[in-house]
Amino acid sequence: MIVERSERNPILTTKDVPFKANSLFNAGAIKFNNQYLLICRVEMPNGISALVKAWSKDGIQFKVEDKFFLTAEDHHQFYEYVQWGIEDVRINPLNGEYYLTYTGYSPNEPVVLLARTTDFEKVEILGTISEPVNKDAVLFPEKINGYYWKIDRPAISPTQGNMWINQSPDLLHWGNYRRLISTRKPWWDSDKIGASTPPIKTEKGWLMLYHGVRIIGTSMIYRQGVLLLDLNEPYKVLGRSKEPVLSPEETYERVGDVPNVIFSTGWILEDDGQIKIYYSGADSNICLATTSVEKLLSMCEEEGC
Repeated sequence: MIVERSERNPILTTKDVPFKANSLFNAGAIKFNNQYLLICRVEMPNGISALVKAWSKDGIQFKVEDKFFLTAEDHHQFYEYVQWGIEDVRINPLNGEYYLTYTGYSPNEPVVLLARTTDFEKVEILGTISEPVNKDAVLFPEKINGYYWKIDRPAISPTQGNMWINQSPDLLHWGNYRRLISTRKPWWDSDKIGASTPPIKTEKGWLMLYHGVRIIGTSMIYRQGVLLLDLNEPYKVLGRSKEPVLSPEETYERVGDVPNVIFSTGWILEDDGQIKIYYSGADSNICLATTSVEKLLSMCEEEGC
């Protein structure tokens, strides 16, 4: 088995939120000060999403803070891009700091925003780093060939989109756009794909999870796959799993606000090569699955592109 679900799943639900909320899901993940930190999307009763922190000593049992970490109102001069909420943060370690890439919703359509923190208390919002319509952005954890690199997902339509890679000299101005991977009909990732987790560096390349969507009738199924990119030329794909590593199977993944969805926005690499994947089932909870670098690399090597 490539990925094993935790017996405690789901590890977080709205029952764990110390204030009224519709749902808790799609968490960025990091280890900070010897604790596991999740920055979770919480949808409030009015339908607007904000971000809240949850802490754990073992990566399994988390406590959700009783206050928001980041809200639309915190964005001041950038409020016009987030007035309908912020969501789906990825935590990207870079330059000894932590950069947050997340989606802002507004009448202007979805865009990617960038913020920076050193302590997960004070947050500096740097602004938008994409044109609309765009989301699912992750940063590489170091410069490559003198540039910062970002993977995102410009949308063709609400049901179509491919993954693109681009570069920047300063994290704010992005260019040299290249399509990284495309959807594959009639496979499990046939209609829409997007970056899930920030890439981690391995001896064989940059390893990351991505999500793939297949539309069947009027419904969509979200699954997780694996991608391996070249260390020095990250726009070159070395491997891509033919089969998903996580598909909706359990009731908590099939039944919820959005049925049949597994969606990850964070993972944590342990010192022994084990990986904790934090994902949401049916846009209604936060779950945990475990695997290893070695197992995920085997999917890329055996299945190819």
